[in-house]
Amino acid sequence: MNWRTSFVVELKKLFSNPAVVFTVFGGIVIYSLLYPLPYANQLPRELRVAVVDHDESQQSRVFIRMLDATPQLKVVSQLSSENQAGIHIANAEIEGVISVPEYFYRDLLLGKSPVVAVGGDASFFLTYGTIAEGVIAAGSTLGAKVKTTKAMMNDVPLSLASKQNSPFSLNLVPVFNPTMGYGNYVVPGVFILILQQTLLIASGLLGCGEKETSRRRFIARTTILVVIYSVMTMYYLGASLDINGVNRLAQPLQLAIVMLPFLLATIGCGTLLGKVIKRPEMITLVVLLSSMPLLFTSGFVWPTSALPEWLNMLAQLSPSTPAIQATIQLNQMGATIQSQSGHLAQLWALAVVFLGMAQMPFFSTKTMAHSERQHRV
Repeated sequence: MNWRTSFVVELKKLFSNPAVVFTVFGGIVIYSLLYPLPYANQLPRELRVAVVDHDESQQSRVFIRMLDATPQLKVVSQLSSENQAGIHIANAEIEGVISVPEYFYRDLLLGKSPVVAVGGDASFFLTYGTIAEGVIAAGSTLGAKVKTTKAMMNDVPLSLASKQNSPFSLNLVPVFNPTMGYGNYVVPGVFILILQQTLLIASGLLGCGEKETSRRRFIARTTILVVIYSVMTMYYLGASLDINGVNRLAQPLQLAIVMLPFLLATIGCGTLLGKVIKRPEMITLVVLLSSMPLLFTSGFVWPTSALPEWLNMLAQLSPSTPAIQATIQLNQMGATIQSQSGHLAQLWALAVVFLGMAQMPFFSTKTMAHSERQHRV
């Protein structure tokens, strides 16, 4: 079989398999559109809250107006008791409730810290945290205002009184996540994992059930998958990130240097998986079940220093682990390609090992079937 025939056979095999076509083309496009959708707004804002004012003083009403003025909160109703908030939260009419205690104004004048209670559904940690952030911002501003007013009553100039409450000004400048949003943080790394998992399924399904594959056909299949996924990679790390407003700093050549060994290692691993697992549906199941463990051990969702050493070492066997680290540092943090030499060496080592093992006769279906017959005899 010559080279031209090998490429034609592998192309027909790829496009005649509906599962492979849907995984490679449909899965990639669907994931790129659906996964970033929940994080389109980056941060929750103008969350609807109800207020229970037990003090009903002038200062508590000022505090409620300050809550409504924060970018995090929107006061939509005032309730007579906290018990009424439960049904409103259950019906999704509000996201939280804020309770202003009795003697709120008196405690402020006495220099005490009144306890403002915040309630909500803590299972939505971004929502709950944003409500608490808005309450803290309004409370800090009101506290500074009260202290400044008391200092001015003691003949302290306004400029000096303001500096006493705020001895220094804080200027926060985000470096690698300009919007401070969840999308910029999680989407780039997850995109690399999506590329790996879909490529593992595709190469595994193409290699599953084959008695023996010639080296020429294996090279043809690898080349076809690399070409297809090079286009997918350009879309994921380029246009898709731009569409979703994610920061992008790397040059295309830098990303290509990282993605080439990543794709080769993933194809080798998928082919090996297809030869070891004889049932196609099991390949998809195994790959999908491994997605979450690979995500949380990749080093950007959970720090590697907090992982058990054996688990961190096991995670290094997945091509996505060094690829995620390298692409995030290049594309989101502006690192140089020279600084990624360690990740590149790891990716090329994985590519050589997995591609080599995928071509070993030991892992061919024909050899394993022959061994099983010998064992029965």
